[in-house]
Amino acid sequence: MRRLRDRMRSEDGIAMVMAIGMIVLLSVLAVTLIDVMQGEASRSRTEVKRDAAFHAAEAGVDDYIAKLIDDRLYLNHFVHPGEATRRSTSSGRMVAATQPWLQADGSVWTYPNGKDRWYGSAQLGNGYEYSLEVFPPSALSPLIRIVATARPLNDTDVRDWRELETLVRPSSVSDFQMVADANITYGATATTYGKIYAGIDANNVAHTVRHDGTAYGNVYGEGGASGNTTFVNGAKRYDATTSPTIRSVIRTPINFNNFLASLVDIRSAAGAGGLVEDNAAVDAWWLTFQANGQVTVQSCMKSGGTPIGDRKPTCGPGTPMTIPGNGAIYVGQPVIVSGIVNGRVTIGSAADIYPGGNLDYAQSGDDVLGLVASQSLIVPQWAPSTLSWRAATIAQSGMFRSYGVGPNEPDYVGNGTLASMTFTGSTATYGGGSMSLFQTRTYQYDSSLLYLPPPWFPTLQDAYTIVLSRELTATTS
Repeated sequence: MRRLRDRMRSEDGIAMVMAIGMIVLLSVLAVTLIDVMQGEASRSRTEVKRDAAFHAAEAGVDDYIAKLIDDRLYLNHFVHPGEATRRSTSSGRMVAATQPWLQADGSVWTYPNGKDRWYGSAQLGNGYEYSLEVFPPSALSPLIRIVATARPLNDTDVRDWRELETLVRPSSVSDFQMVADANITYGATATTYGKIYAGIDANNVAHTVRHDGTAYGNVYGEGGASGNTTFVNGAKRYDATTSPTIRSVIRTPINFNNFLASLVDIRSAAGAGGLVEDNAAVDAWWLTFQANGQVTVQSCMKSGGTPIGDRKPTCGPGTPMTIPGNGAIYVGQPVIVSGIVNGRVTIGSAADIYPGGNLDYAQSGDDVLGLVASQSLIVPQWAPSTLSWRAATIAQSGMFRSYGVGPNEPDYVGNGTLASMTFTGSTATYGGGSMSLFQTRTYQYDSSLLYLPPPWFPTLQDAYTIVLSRELTATTS
């Protein structure tokens, strides 16, 4: 009996130890669970704050872009209500938020006080605010840089802040593979890689696009968009009857007349640091681009008085010149272009422009060529039988075509005489186009134009393109 009682007391002691151990273990687990739950709740609250701060930063960027849409020169007219205090590099004047920016203040500024302006707690209505810093475009880049930093109201803990950098630029005509004030038709074998747009002409005629091939970019027709189109990569058809309609994407019809001012801009820029060739005694100028960053300029005369498009002209010796830093070349007569472009340049001609030979870039994505003709872009009959050329082009009052298609131009050689033409770039043409001189015609959109439009190229009203948007590490400065 004594042994039994001793064993029971021993087992009671063990049970007590186990009970105490279980109580300790459960207490530790409870404390740990509480800590975990509190930590998760804290992290959840932090993530909610940071997520809302990110949306507030996006709201700041969106509001600035909205002001640019209303006034393209807003950044040179006012300091945004949510923008930090600027200091003009030219005048040295300090300009606070909501104040006008004067012409004497110039186009370059700094933010010496850092993020000294916060905006949005009342306007956003959600207890968050943002601060903006805006950096203007430079001579080499058309991009406007917007840095928006957002935080909970009066929150000084940088860990709760979010900072968003966005690069934007005015949408350019070169964003489209084809813009025309005429009907556009692509056959069943055609493949297009950029946006296609048929507009409304000066007689208020809304033109159409019929696309029976494959389209990698959106197709827009003010008068209608139709065809047995195979759309790729999410591309769509837009006109007045689709849902959503064309107005949901292109706010107002593209006015081709707005492109006419670009030639004036090019001429003005060429006269102020660019290159000008204008001699009424010369029939044409041949500009041959060199891979070393130069362009060889030759004056040319018609061969036997025959039109330039029909017979290759006779040209004098070439003069090498460096591509101007501001990228503007203006020519008062017809222009013939060829060669390898090393730089960013736009040629404006008061007449026609002819691709007289193969035309390419020294480095894709870094070099770009714009061709703005007051009349037409014309491939001459004496062009290489296999022609490859690359540019963003505008035919302000004429067509994008081969010689023999225009009025009073007999087709001396005949359609389909030359072998093939490959054009890579963008086309804006008042009167449509036709390259029937070639048996095979390939049109490719140059996607680098989406972030690298040619200098002095016309922009589209009421439209901006976001080139880059990324998050930065938030700072107080």
